Amino acid sequence: MEQIKSTPSFAGLPNCSFEEAKVVIVPISYEVTTSYRKGTKEGPIAVLNSSYNLELYDEELDTTPAEIGIYTYPEPILPIGDLKLPLKYIKEIANKIIESKKFPIFLGGEHTITIGILSAYIEKFYSNISVLHLDAHCDLRKEYEGTSYHHACALRIAGEKIPLVQVGIRSLSKEEKEFIKGRENIKIFWNWVIKEKNNWIDDVILSLKDEVYITLDLDVLDPSIMPSVGTPEPGGLDWWDILKLLKRVFGKKKVLGMDIVELSPIPGLVFPDYLVSRLIYKIIGYYKVFQT
Repeated sequence: MEQIKSTPSFAGLPNCSFEEAKVVIVPISYEVTTSYRKGTKEGPIAVLNSSYNLELYDEELDTTPAEIGIYTYPEPILPIGDLKLPLKYIKEIANKIIESKKFPIFLGGEHTITIGILSAYIEKFYSNISVLHLDAHCDLRKEYEGTSYHHACALRIAGEKIPLVQVGIRSLSKEEKEFIKGRENIKIFWNWVIKEKNNWIDDVILSLKDEVYITLDLDVLDPSIMPSVGTPEPGGLDWWDILKLLKRVFGKKKVLGMDIVELSPIPGLVFPDYLVSRLIYKIIGYYKVFQT
């Protein structure tokens, strides 16, 4: 199994035991295939460090989400030199958490980690699961830069096998467009359509099965509020768009787990790191109120 290293706890909370916790934060500082601005390996620790500044009371939900029990998983030291082996280890971690019936938030690192995570979830929940993918990019290439173990291919495994709902998309390749064509299991909510449609969240909910895994690439957000990503795209969702969508999904569906990926911290610019910390804590609040 993977080696581990010392990891700051989320929000500076004393770690309850893995057995007692209902929510598990899993930092995975994996970065090998980033193709534009690098630095995603620094994302998980930047988020954990910024989370020390969170207020633990949530004013919207009138609750303290931390009371649910949060365990920060020790950060794994993944092998290098083989693109497939790290994803095998990530899959093993995902399987352990699935078996323990915890709610995980995997914190990347580059989007490639989702390949390993989804491998575990698809094997376990194949007939019931759908994937909600929030991103500026489709990430549906079969291969990129000579490998399928690449952030540009992160959702191909879902696109080939199970219902996949993509939200916020505003960039894709011609190859991806051809792959999507005629596939009834893939539904895309283009960013420019979202901006013109009031009830788009209702349509997203209707497109999902009862059980959902969520993968959130931070470049789904507008670069004005999330500049710290590897591949920024003009346009994007805002803070309230994301919260409204996630709140509705947690309220209407059974969310099995999620990942948040592609933060590439900018030295001296702290607000994007804190935004991710706050987003994670909002998600924990939605899980506590709607899923437990």
